[in-house]
Amino acid sequence: MSTSLSLKDTQRGDVRLETDLPPLAGYLRKPDHWIPVGFRPLKVEAAAGTYRLQLPEFGALGFRVAPRVALRVVEEDERLYRLHSVPLPDPGYAVDFDGLFRLDPAARAVAVFWEANFGIRIELPGFLGMFPQPVVQAAAQAAVSAMNAGVCRSLVGNICRDFRARPPGSP
Repeated sequence: MSTSLSLKDTQRGDVRLETDLPPLAGYLRKPDHWIPVGFRPLKVEAAAGTYRLQLPEFGALGFRVAPRVALRVVEEDERLYRLHSVPLPDPGYAVDFDGLFRLDPAARAVAVFWEANFGIRIELPGFLGMFPQPVVQAAAQAAVSAMNAGVCRSLVGNICRDFRARPPGSP
């Protein structure tokens, strides 16, 4: 007998970059560059405006999953960039991801608010039925939250380091 779990996690934060809005907006308009850089060390495959990546493996109670996700970047205006998941045919799980970068210019700096909403519905193998459902739910939720937090920290840190390392005046 197969059981499914729906798990969700939200991570958010903000960083301040000492720059003007146009250079940072120009950087974010080039997702073919910052998506692969940002998600390092994860491998990213770009195709037709979609970025496919293998997320880190996570699991609990002897069950592990390494989900894949496809993302599309949407620039709503020079101050708001969204990431949305694109459905992939994967047996055993479905990933839903929505994220954003909101840029708020201030004196000689830009405050960047970021948010990542990760959801996954997983079909569990029958052997997990021997555990109480609250135990399975709590263990799986902790694993998803840890994975999402790690990916977010890496993504934001990598993007900030890469942007700061760019020569002045380059987009």
